[in-house]
Amino acid sequence: MSLLECRDLHVWFDQTHGGQVHAVNGASFGLDAGQRFGLVGESGCGKTTTILALMGLLPPTASVAGEVRINGTDILCGGEESVRPFRWRDIAMVFQGAMNAFNPMKTVAWQIAEPMVYHGVADRAEARSRASELLELVGIPAAAGKRYPHEFSGGMRQRAAIAMALACEPKILLADEPTTALDVMVQAQVLELLTRLSDELGLALILVTHDLPVVAQTCERAAVMYGGEIVEDGPVADLYHAASHPYTRLLFAATPDLYGEERITTIPGGPPRLDSVIAGCPFRPRCDVPMERCDGEHPTLSITGPDHRAACHRNELQGAK
Repeated sequence: MSLLECRDLHVWFDQTHGGQVHAVNGASFGLDAGQRFGLVGESGCGKTTTILALMGLLPPTASVAGEVRINGTDILCGGEESVRPFRWRDIAMVFQGAMNAFNPMKTVAWQIAEPMVYHGVADRAEARSRASELLELVGIPAAAGKRYPHEFSGGMRQRAAIAMALACEPKILLADEPTTALDVMVQAQVLELLTRLSDELGLALILVTHDLPVVAQTCERAAVMYGGEIVEDGPVADLYHAASHPYTRLLFAATPDLYGEERITTIPGGPPRLDSVIAGCPFRPRCDVPMERCDGEHPTLSITGPDHRAACHRNELQGAK
């Protein structure tokens, strides 16, 4: 049994003028203890909505169906009351844009200590001491905890956000594009920190990003999302060297390679609108190898290799079983 199991997750939003936006459509994946898992795809494909749903952090306008299990327990079955005991203690999150995760009126150390007090993990004195230890763990002097978020650089805020997420010693850490708006050197430092913490603390990590080289360097497995669905998942090496879905292959082809000689190719068009039903393959309008059946028949995830699945009709022609 996996540490985290996401089973047939659906998320949709009611629109004020009528109709619905189906942001996530049947996402399923698992995460083992200590494993690093990438969730990749273009903006608007449902990545952030998926991980917010895992923690029950979606707004009231969202409806959620499916199961999210931690060690076999469905944490979403009873709404907020069932997910609250697990949030921050078993599963925590590093939000995109660390400045938005902090209260500008409170010191950084106070905000790292607060979850421990709220969840009964430590009393105030113990929480303050633990906050200092966590700051040191992520490479920030403990004395800096007396500062306010705006007094930190972008990289320091992101490190502090990681420290805050680790406050209650969770088993699972969700990182939503944690290097957004950081310069290249700081990005590398933050990713190295996440990898080191995963190794040292046995943290299971889900890294949400559109940066494929980051996934290749950081994660063992990955899932590719398109149009609110997972269209391919498997070991990162398989996705890189033997992609079974045209979207995955084209994503890698559109990624700059500083050491290669292949030219970058772009993917024409953009992701589909999610406020209407998609009859055939969501990627059909942008695919470079479409088939007639792609227009009206929606592909499902099928096995294409050891621990590797993809949702493409061409896999059936190639004898995938």
